[in-house]
Amino acid sequence: MVPVSPPSGGSAGGAGKGVVPISLTVPQFSTDPQHLLALAARASDYGFNGLFAFDHLVPLGDPHRPVFELTAILGALGASSEVTVGSLVMRVTLRRPEISAAAAATLDALVPGRAIFGLGVGDSMSAEEAHRFGQTLPSLDERVGLLGETISAVKSVAPAVPVWVGGRHNQLRELAARSADGWNAWGADLAELAEEAAEVRANAGERPFTISWGGTLVLAPDEATLATRIAERGGSEGVVAGTPPVIKRHLEELSGLVDQIIVSVVPNRPPNWELFSQAVLGVA
Repeated sequence: MVPVSPPSGGSAGGAGKGVVPISLTVPQFSTDPQHLLALAARASDYGFNGLFAFDHLVPLGDPHRPVFELTAILGALGASSEVTVGSLVMRVTLRRPEISAAAAATLDALVPGRAIFGLGVGDSMSAEEAHRFGQTLPSLDERVGLLGETISAVKSVAPAVPVWVGGRHNQLRELAARSADGWNAWGADLAELAEEAAEVRANAGERPFTISWGGTLVLAPDEATLATRIAERGGSEGVVAGTPPVIKRHLEELSGLVDQIIVSVVPNRPPNWELFSQAVLGVA
């Protein structure tokens, strides 16, 4: 794992813990489960604490790409791995609260003690996906209300499963601190994360509560390959891009603020898992 670098002037977040667990999002945009199942089988060998899956019926930005459905993936990951498995995030607008709760209870039965249920409300980028399947995207207030109902439903049937709220809107941060077991800040930079995490942690009080950071890492073994990969993506906006030393340094800075880190490594394929494991996590 990445050594903690305590933040200057304080002891917020993961500071002082020695390590911060790092998890990986799985290769989901495919019709071939080979890579996904291979990752699940070797996740602990790579040094990953857990595996997380998204909740999209079509990928954002390209509705013609294939995608594996969330709940089926969670069952496969649980059966094929020894690490934590979770959703980041299950969208509460796609299922009634009782259905989401049934999925949580099923996952808890399959992998007791290894499940995390991240829940979210979707955003403007989800609107096109919703419309494609004959749905409308409710107002933010309606979605936050539905999120609260889903949290309650999950806790009623799967009380042992930690529930995280994903999303950085102030209403989501407040609901997470009040009703959930954790909060995920996807894509926040260090300054934003420090401010928002401190607020959420203070509002959550003394009870056990997990703050995590999530984000996309464009990882490459050298500068030339990195430049090619950034160009292929059309730029580096919204991602952290770098060679292993740069990525490791960024994760060390994050480790002083959070309890866990979940990364989406691009390209999400075996050579990069090996590179991340060896050169960033230091796993032999």
